[in-house]
Amino acid sequence: MGKLSESLTTLDKDGVLRVVKADLDAGRNPLDLIEDAREGLQKVGEEFEKGNLFLMELMRAAQIFKSAAALITPRIKEGGRIDKVKGKVLIGTVSGDVHDLGKGIVASLLECEGFEVVDLGVDVPEKAFVAKVKEHNPQVVGMSGLLTTSIPVMGRTVQALADAGLRGQVKIIAGGGIVGEVDASRIGADFTTSNANEGVRMINAWTRKKG
Repeated sequence: MGKLSESLTTLDKDGVLRVVKADLDAGRNPLDLIEDAREGLQKVGEEFEKGNLFLMELMRAAQIFKSAAALITPRIKEGGRIDKVKGKVLIGTVSGDVHDLGKGIVASLLECEGFEVVDLGVDVPEKAFVAKVKEHNPQVVGMSGLLTTSIPVMGRTVQALADAGLRGQVKIIAGGGIVGEVDASRIGADFTTSNANEGVRMINAWTRKKG
């Protein structure tokens, strides 16, 4: 584990940003920095799942990752390392839920990998998902929710997209907390997960097939 990953696992924001700035100035490949940061965040997530860290610590790690990504992503684009946008992903936390953590991590990871991300924020009503899919024409719709009560809301959101004649043009991924343990067919989604990296891998696979 490198200095960047290590600093992130110890929740040392100043240390993370210091390493990022120094490595960028030294000409290090920004994609390698993103991978290091993701490795650190993944380690924090694993420790949280084992019960060794509190939710507040996981949230702090996610915020540190986002701060690092904000420095790194422009360099990736400036260097021409992202030749073209891989696809467009519309993402939001469903109505009745205001949790932003998982959605924020996924959005940052997707942007770093070359996706255009339309982030609708939290507590997003079904009709807003429908309106924004019509407006932005994404390839993928991501629904996030941490609460058990979010599961039926996700189902209604998928149905709203179907009623509007939009379901067939998008892949739908649902994630967050207990949602990842629910079979996708129960919601009407194409995939469910509680793991940000797994979600990004699936979105990559979908857009590659479409491309």
